[in-house]
Amino acid sequence: MDTSTAHPERERILNVPNTITFARLILFMPLFVLLVLVWHENFWAFIVLVALGATDWIDGFAARKLGQVTHFGAVLDPVADRASQVVVCVTLVISGILPLWILIAIAATDLILGLIILAYKRQGSMTITYISKVRTTFLMLGLPLLLLAHSDFPGHEVLAVVAFYGVVIGCLLHVFVGAQYAAIVIREGRAHSRPLGASAAGRPDADAPNRRG
Repeated sequence: MDTSTAHPERERILNVPNTITFARLILFMPLFVLLVLVWHENFWAFIVLVALGATDWIDGFAARKLGQVTHFGAVLDPVADRASQVVVCVTLVISGILPLWILIAIAATDLILGLIILAYKRQGSMTITYISKVRTTFLMLGLPLLLLAHSDFPGHEVLAVVAFYGVVIGCLLHVFVGAQYAAIVIREGRAHSRPLGASAAGRPDADAPNRRG
């Protein structure tokens, strides 16, 4: 019996990149929460948060390098990204490191965008814009540095200010990008729902006889 084709569906799920993504969900995220809220080890939580961010790049690289890009992985990866972002923000809010309004702004943006996508039944991924990449950079650098700034080392006060404003910029860009994506979804949804004859309304019929008075 050929074992390579015995469980093709299982192999598509339990491949290297998906295993890395699962590790992000079931290993790194719980460990991060414990380090911050239970053991109060902000420095080691910073290390775990850096590793958490690295896995987001590693799983995508492994999928392309090993030829293991799957539909399941394409769905799982953004879910893991959003879950990681929410868990990290909630943990930092509970610990008093991150202001509550930043969490509300990020969560409300994602919720509203998700509802709009469901309402217009949009399928497929969104095109990643340059501003979206800048937003991600500010958040992925700002949140770990904000956590590191709450560790006990010389100069952490300056780092705390820089990291905080970096997160604020990332949060504002997140809201802007969310509004941009929402506008795209609404525009595409209205275009697809428009009747086929609507675009021709008001135009003279080319096949109609030329009537002269």
